[in-house]
Amino acid sequence: MAFKLFKTNLEYFPIKHLLSIFLGALLFLFLFLASYLEPEVENSSSSLKSSLEIESLVNTENLTENLDYLSKEIEIKKNDSLYSILEKAGVYKKNIVEIINSKNSNLLSNIKVGDKIKLVVNSNNKVMALKYVDDYKSGVEAILKDNKYSIYSYLSKIEKVKIYKQVVIEGSMYGSGLRESVPDSVIMDLAYINGWDIDFIHDIRPGDSYSLIYEEILVDGEKKLNGDILIAEFINQGKKYISIRYSLKNGKSEYFSPEGINVKKAFLRSPVDFSYISSRYNLKRKHPILHTIRSHNGVDYAANRGSPIRATGDGTVSFSGTKNGCGKEVEIKHSQDYSTRYCHLERFGLKIATGRKVKQGQTIGYVGSTGLATGPHLHYEFHVNGKHTDPLKVKFPNVQPIDKTEEEKYLLHSDSLISSLRNYQDITESKDQSDA
Repeated sequence: MAFKLFKTNLEYFPIKHLLSIFLGALLFLFLFLASYLEPEVENSSSSLKSSLEIESLVNTENLTENLDYLSKEIEIKKNDSLYSILEKAGVYKKNIVEIINSKNSNLLSNIKVGDKIKLVVNSNNKVMALKYVDDYKSGVEAILKDNKYSIYSYLSKIEKVKIYKQVVIEGSMYGSGLRESVPDSVIMDLAYINGWDIDFIHDIRPGDSYSLIYEEILVDGEKKLNGDILIAEFINQGKKYISIRYSLKNGKSEYFSPEGINVKKAFLRSPVDFSYISSRYNLKRKHPILHTIRSHNGVDYAANRGSPIRATGDGTVSFSGTKNGCGKEVEIKHSQDYSTRYCHLERFGLKIATGRKVKQGQTIGYVGSTGLATGPHLHYEFHVNGKHTDPLKVKFPNVQPIDKTEEEKYLLHSDSLISSLRNYQDITESKDQSDA
């Protein structure tokens, strides 16, 4: 009945009215569907953004590739605070306060000048993630999760990889090493390790060589610094010196020969790095200024003015001041039997004074030309039982060898490293032969 009534009314209804009703119905249906679908689009977009792991953004180098986020890196300057750093980075004050008021924000209170803070911000400059790099081993991270900042300390993933280098000396040990891409710090370590046996000023000859394995420190897959030399073989004038690093029970690490003899001696062979000998020990030398025959009771090392002078052994400063033709000088008493003397200093090292204790390798002064000197150099004397001795020829006493309780373990460690070094040398030699 209702259907017949609807049909009858429809037959008498004007066509243009029917068309208007039909179009209106379509428009209503379109608006309804649009309003229904729009939240779904927003939710989908929101879901897509939230699925991006902020943690991965912090540890990813190419942060700027993501259109939603931007990375910033700020070096901490003097008088900087977390607030001032974020403010200068363009972060809104409300957002800065949110971070500062978050739990564990005190972890970010002890930032140091020279360190860096890395930020990940969104298009509104809101901090999504913050990373403070304290040193290469650790730092602090702040991550935005569920509208709250989670702040915690972290430890970096540290890897140590072994690097092998082989160098034939042409000219200087230092320059030859740099040509073979041996890092500056590793060359200096090598000089220190062998400094008790080799005088790198007097003893080095063209054709001498050295091979070594050292560590490279990687943090999160990126090289951060050069580590320790694990083993080094130095061939000087046909004589072979092998030094092997070993961690002792007391926590210290020292270098030993393959047999367990400590390579460290009571005295360093030279008090100045990478200079040259301008005058040797000579009891009948003619003095360059006085022009009279006066014994030269030491060795003169010519070096650039201001070059550091190191104590060749542990001891106590017995004199620090100015004395006659020696100019500014330092005398060190090492034991009842041994003492050393350093003359013509431009100035003294920090806190060097009579009665002070000094350690082997410590800087006690700087090369100059005070007193009777024709130019900047160090006059160095070595006394045994109060008598002058030629520093280039005297035999230095050894330091204690490896303890008997650690000897067996050390010998296994030594054999392993020597085997590794020989394998590297064989591979390099084979490669050189194939290239020839």
